[in-house]
Amino acid sequence: MRKSSIFTLARKELAILLNAPATYVISVVFLLITGWLFIAPLFQLDQSTLDSFFRPLPLIFTFLIPALTMRSFSEEFKSGTIEYLTTLPIEDHEIVVSKYLAAMGLVGLLVAFTLVFPVVLLVIGLPDVGQMIGVYVSILGLASFFTAIGLFSSALTRNQVVAFIIGFFICFVFFLLDRVADFMPGILAGFVRGFSVSTHFEALARGVLDTRDLLYWITGTGFFLAVSLSVMQSKKWR
Repeated sequence: MRKSSIFTLARKELAILLNAPATYVISVVFLLITGWLFIAPLFQLDQSTLDSFFRPLPLIFTFLIPALTMRSFSEEFKSGTIEYLTTLPIEDHEIVVSKYLAAMGLVGLLVAFTLVFPVVLLVIGLPDVGQMIGVYVSILGLASFFTAIGLFSSALTRNQVVAFIIGFFICFVFFLLDRVADFMPGILAGFVRGFSVSTHFEALARGVLDTRDLLYWITGTGFFLAVSLSVMQSKKWR
């Protein structure tokens, strides 16, 4: 894997994302919502915690990340530029990884803006630093997983709206698994809950570092990137 090719493509893809008006609309909405979730309890309940900010994030990301990634492959297939990309001396997996890095770069930029929240807490109170670190590790893990799902969804269709709907549906299913498990018998409930993003997200966000949670994010991301590559290759040869 050639790092120069990947980073060149990733920078190009990130520049396209940053030049899209929809990106700024989505970003402003995200920052307004998360800002309100953080500030409201701070003044109403006088609590110096990130709980009200991070707990709704799995649900917020089910909308946010598919919206940011829906054009990744869809636009390439619709405009035909994917054919140009594949004629260049670039491997298929480099295209997938570069698009993933670009999307993660944008999500990471949005998450970086929220770092003002823990800074505020450190100034006005005595928050649990370990928990705050766990919160951001969880956020990055969740973002990585959902970004890979978003790329897979975008690779399935030429229509960006359809890509968003597919991505939202898959992310929402992983979000709901924890709730569905509550209605299942013991062993089956534990099995289903193990696939829920909420289970692994909240465990890390409490400051409990468990390799099973990290492995969940890594394997989930790797799986959806791999199927994204397979879908892209199958479409290329049609």
